[in-house]
Amino acid sequence: MLNRKKSDETLAELVRNTRKEKGLSARKLANLLNLSHTEINNIESGYRVKPSIIVLKGLEQYLGIPFSKSAKLVGYSKETIKYGEDEIIVSYEMYDKKIKEFKEEIRNAQNTIELKRHIAMDTEEYFKDIHNYLKEQKDIDKKLLDKADSIERFLSEIQRKYESIFKEK
Repeated sequence: MLNRKKSDETLAELVRNTRKEKGLSARKLANLLNLSHTEINNIESGYRVKPSIIVLKGLEQYLGIPFSKSAKLVGYSKETIKYGEDEIIVSYEMYDKKIKEFKEEIRNAQNTIELKRHIAMDTEEYFKDIHNYLKEQKDIDKKLLDKADSIERFLSEIQRKYESIFKEK
């Protein structure tokens, strides 16, 4: 095994070691940076050799790795590093706030879908009683019965669509 100097440390090693020192899982870091777990694995394994400036700024925010150090390690020019240091201000608080807002919107949408699913289930159940009553009538207009059949099929289809939405979750 080679004994490499600390100065020869790669971004992959730096991120992996710092993340572990901070007690963060790769999934947690990915969540904080709004990246996929796979992307963190790619960075830590060296497959992603030059992450974006925004990702490096996020590593600075959450792992304390100075942007200038990580940017230099991956080969950004001095001009880009200076620009990143001076001009790119990443407020992860803003991103965190936006992510929380989006997650809240998703929860609200899921709650709305669930509410509508229950309404559809109730409507289907109540309509079955009406439909069965209509079927039992002797002198029922065929067009009315056909319309009731159509409504019951429609309500069943709505229920199947809601079920498929919840299976995809």
